[in-house]
Amino acid sequence: MTSFAGDTGTADLLVISAPGFPSVMMMGPAGKALAAGPEAVTGNPAMIVSGFTAAGGTWNLQTTGISVAGGFSVGPDLSVSGGLTYLGRGGILRRDETGSVTGEYSFVSGTALAGVSFPLTSWLRGGVSAGISWENIAEEGGTGLTCSAGLRTDLQNGMKAGIAISGIGQAPSWNGIRKNMPAEVSAGVSYPFGSILTGFAGGRIGFSTSDTYGGGLRIEYADLALSAGYGYAPDEDEISGFFAGVQYSYISNGTYTIEAAVSQRDDLSWPVFAGISISL
Repeated sequence: MTSFAGDTGTADLLVISAPGFPSVMMMGPAGKALAAGPEAVTGNPAMIVSGFTAAGGTWNLQTTGISVAGGFSVGPDLSVSGGLTYLGRGGILRRDETGSVTGEYSFVSGTALAGVSFPLTSWLRGGVSAGISWENIAEEGGTGLTCSAGLRTDLQNGMKAGIAISGIGQAPSWNGIRKNMPAEVSAGVSYPFGSILTGFAGGRIGFSTSDTYGGGLRIEYADLALSAGYGYAPDEDEISGFFAGVQYSYISNGTYTIEAAVSQRDDLSWPVFAGISISL
């Protein structure tokens, strides 16, 4: 997964690089391209389907994350979704030139998005999403624009593939200075090796953030699903590592899913997201 840290020309916008939902985290670098649900409005909007999902947890740099998304169908082919993602951290120490502590401040980053998924052919769907993004560090802050676009295909042999570009737009401007957006191209593919085992692989190429590649396996039995894999960032060893997730689904006038995922980021931090989703 992409690190929060960007170079000096990259807008922080940490919330864009965070997975936001366990369904994304449990597929590692392929998650943004393959995760389907209303939460796809924050990743590959071609994957949007109706329902409701909410999640929360901790991510890099001890930030707290909260995300919600809801979607519905418009006719037989069109799906619409909206979502909100938030990352925040308080109690960050402020220091002067000598290193002495002079106080504390907080960091907040968020996005509010709306998107739509629509058919292009009998086997190919497209999707687009757009919304506002914001960042606040102490008393400074700004707002900007972020957009995503994607494609998905579901083949007869059970193979699925997706590709998306996210983080397109205009970064928040602070005091007249505007940095680059952390735009990324994500791609992923999954293939079933029978009734209970599915393999998946993918990667993300960042224009001003680290590239990441990886894959894993998903095992489904009855109402339980487990997934695990490994993500590798060639240029940043500290963001390479294992990821895993678990899902439990209950069907009764709809499908109710409880899920959780973890990701290894470095020796001292194992971020985790947990959530619930409802499909009607």
